[in-house]
Amino acid sequence: MTKSSRQAAIAGYLKRDDGVDWKGLTDYANSMYDVRDELEIADVEDNFDTETAQKAIKSKTPYLTLRPLQIIPAEFRKDLQKLQDAFIEKGVINVDEQVAKLKALDWNKLTDATIKLAGEDPTAFYEVATKEVLGEEADEDMMAVIAGLLLNVLRRYFRNLGEDMTHELSKVDEAKSGDAPLGCPTCGAPAAISSVTEGTEGTSNNRYLFCSCCGTQWPFERIRCALCGNTNSNKLKYVYADEDPAHRMHVCEDCGGAMATVFQDALKGPMDYDIELITTGVILSMYEDSLENENKQ
Repeated sequence: MTKSSRQAAIAGYLKRDDGVDWKGLTDYANSMYDVRDELEIADVEDNFDTETAQKAIKSKTPYLTLRPLQIIPAEFRKDLQKLQDAFIEKGVINVDEQVAKLKALDWNKLTDATIKLAGEDPTAFYEVATKEVLGEEADEDMMAVIAGLLLNVLRRYFRNLGEDMTHELSKVDEAKSGDAPLGCPTCGAPAAISSVTEGTEGTSNNRYLFCSCCGTQWPFERIRCALCGNTNSNKLKYVYADEDPAHRMHVCEDCGGAMATVFQDALKGPMDYDIELITTGVILSMYEDSLENENKQ
């Protein structure tokens, strides 16, 4: 995913007329990603190992569990500060209260052990890191802001690794992709979004999950919940608005969850996972609001 692909994806959203401020939303998303991608961070030698990758895929064990990424704590703290300053300077974070709280943060509260955990288990790292930086009484808004900063810095650290693993995963035979992992094959984080592309002649449509932490994309079964793994087709369904068949909620009655899913062939523009993460978040909120209203009636 590049700046040009994001711009092309944004153009498709600007054609929508459904009452949502897509221009404002995509402008925000684009500015955030531009700042993140232009950030000069410490060099990270991931030394991608194909043998480890194949072992991770076969055993359904996250690559980082088998081969952790070595992150230098002092450099990581500096990179967090760089991104924080850039987000404020460029107006990505512009709510006065949040800006004031951000400026008061001390990244030195992140221990070396916690930063080491980021290269092994990012999901566990987020939980520990937010508590170390904000304390036990942190409000939800600031926790979301901090998580966003941590996520975007790690995305830069993991960028090459995510691309390499996506390439390795593309070699997996579709017939052998059954029982694919729910968590990211690279870092173990939960999938953030899924997509469906039209299959080649004589084959069914292909479904993929995407990790927002490292950018890995991996093949996944069409008839399976990406949140709990349920494969009972009677308890799985797609919910979507008639005017927007490209964006659907894959709803599971077993766990009650919904995974935002993009049907690429129905999009009005090119597919870009980073942009879809932001836009489908709005669509998912609209779906949840509609459910809440139904339950009240």
